[in-house]
Amino acid sequence: MRCTQCAAALTTDDALCLDCLQSPQLFERTTAFADYSGVLQHIILAYKFHQQLKFAPLLADILNHTLTTQHTSDTLIIPIPQHDDITRTRGFVPLLHILKQINPPLNLEHTALIRLHHKTLQINASAAQRRTQIKGAFAATHDLSGVSVLLIDDVYTTGATLNEAAKVCLEAGAKNVQCVVLARGKWVK
Repeated sequence: MRCTQCAAALTTDDALCLDCLQSPQLFERTTAFADYSGVLQHIILAYKFHQQLKFAPLLADILNHTLTTQHTSDTLIIPIPQHDDITRTRGFVPLLHILKQINPPLNLEHTALIRLHHKTLQINASAAQRRTQIKGAFAATHDLSGVSVLLIDDVYTTGATLNEAAKVCLEAGAKNVQCVVLARGKWVK
């Protein structure tokens, strides 16, 4: 059983974890394929940070499986954007590369959000640092009035990135925001 809002593993049959009850996120729901550990963690890290592109088809299958339970044809799918500096360093946009391999093609709008800054990699930051670093990092490039948005990311750690992106989508008029991630980290808000 997982928290419906942040996808944290629960030991009870409650819909929300204590963190989400006390400090709700701006998005309504998060679906995660699995916990960020073991083989899945190794695959994501190898793919994202060591250009092991051979893992892209597997990650696309995992993401597609997770997506089939979460969206309808009128849902706009928006991947969390990567800053241009990171793209130049990596040579590709890992999340976009995965999403483009899903067949049939998704109602994907990868330019609906842009990344304005990327202060530092979030990987070693505390929850408070993550929230501070991500503030103001996104801007909407489209009017999202009345649209249901599904944000896609690779790993949910503290929710700071998804929450900041959801804030921008809602400010741009989105009717609601939900999230899908490949994996759910063990950190909490």
